[in-house]
Amino acid sequence: MRRGAALAVGVLALGGAALAQPARTDPGPLAALTLSGGPKLTGRVLVADQTRMLSDERAGAYGDAPIWPWGSVSKQVAAAITMTGVDRGELALDDLIATRWKVLPTPTIGGVTIRQLLRHTSGLANPEDTPQTDGVPAFYLRREAGVERDDAVTFCAGPVKRAPETRFEYNNCDTIVLAGVLESVTGQSYPRLLADRIAGPLGLKSLRMAKANERPVIANLNGAPLPPVNLATFGAGGALVGAPEDLVRFDQALLARRLVSPASTDVMWKGDPAIGYAALGAWSFSAPLAGCEGDVAMIERRGSVDGVQVRNIIAPERGRILVVFSDDAGFDFGEIWQGRGASYTLASEAFCR
Repeated sequence: MRRGAALAVGVLALGGAALAQPARTDPGPLAALTLSGGPKLTGRVLVADQTRMLSDERAGAYGDAPIWPWGSVSKQVAAAITMTGVDRGELALDDLIATRWKVLPTPTIGGVTIRQLLRHTSGLANPEDTPQTDGVPAFYLRREAGVERDDAVTFCAGPVKRAPETRFEYNNCDTIVLAGVLESVTGQSYPRLLADRIAGPLGLKSLRMAKANERPVIANLNGAPLPPVNLATFGAGGALVGAPEDLVRFDQALLARRLVSPASTDVMWKGDPAIGYAALGAWSFSAPLAGCEGDVAMIERRGSVDGVQVRNIIAPERGRILVVFSDDAGFDFGEIWQGRGASYTLASEAFCR
C-alpha cells in the first residue's frame, strides 16, 4: 500500500467547482482493514462527504489505474437517468414499457413496467441462462462489435420466464431493455443520455460505455489472470467504465439531491423488505456499524464484471460515501448486515470515524 500518495488528498472538481481537500492524518479504511488483520485488498478505496474527498488509498498493481469497469454500478446510473425522466415528466415508473417503446413484442413483454425493470421483478429472459463456458454465460462472450445493440428487442424481449412481479430475479436484461425504453421516450441514444444527464452536468470526464472487447483492468483469481468477457455485451446493465473519482462525484450529486429531485431520490432509495431490501438500481437497508450509535442507513450498489469487484455505498444520514474497486475476483468482502467481514470494517471506518 502506498501511504504517502495514497493518503494525500488533492483537489476534487465537482460540477465545475474546485474544492480543496484537507489532509487526513489518521489511517483510512484500507489501512484499518490491513492493521486489523483483515484480508489484503488490492485496488482503490475512497471516502468522501458531500463536497470533499476525505481519503484516497491505493494498493497493488492497479492502484493507480485511471479507468475501471463499473460493473453493475451501471444499473445505479441507469436508475438515476430514469428518475431525471420522471422529474421532467417524460415518463412514470408504472408506465407499461411496451406502450413507451412500440417495437417491443407486446405478447411476451407487454405487462412489464419501468418500475419492475428497476426492481428486477420483470420476469424477462435472463442472459445467465445461456450456455456457459468456464462459468461465463455465452451472452457475455460474443466478440463482434455492436452485438449488444439489438439485445433489448431480440434475446431480452424473447419468451418471458414468468409473469411480472412474481419474484425477484437479478437480470441484466432488465437494464438493457430499460435503456431502450429511455431512448424511445427521449429520442436520444443511451450514450447521449449518459453524457447529457450525468457526465456533462457533473463534469465527469471519464464516464462512458465500454468499447467492444475493451479491458481496462485485468483482474486475477488466486493470482492468475481471468479469461476475458466482452464488457460491451453487458449494455446499460454493466458496461460503464470510468475513474473511481467520477463515481465519487456521481455519489456526491445523489447525496446532495442535485442530480435527482429530493422526492424522486426518496422513491429511488426506498428498499423493499419483501425482495431483500432492493430499491431502484441499488439496495437500501440499515445495519449497525462499529463506532456508530444505532443502525446506519445505507444505499449499497455492488458490481462484479470481468473479475473486478466494486462496492459503492452511500450513508445519506451521515453524509458519507465509500467507493471500493478491487482487481481481485476472489476477495471476500463479507456482509455488512452480518456485522463481519471486510465490507463491515470498511463501512465502519468510513462512516463512523
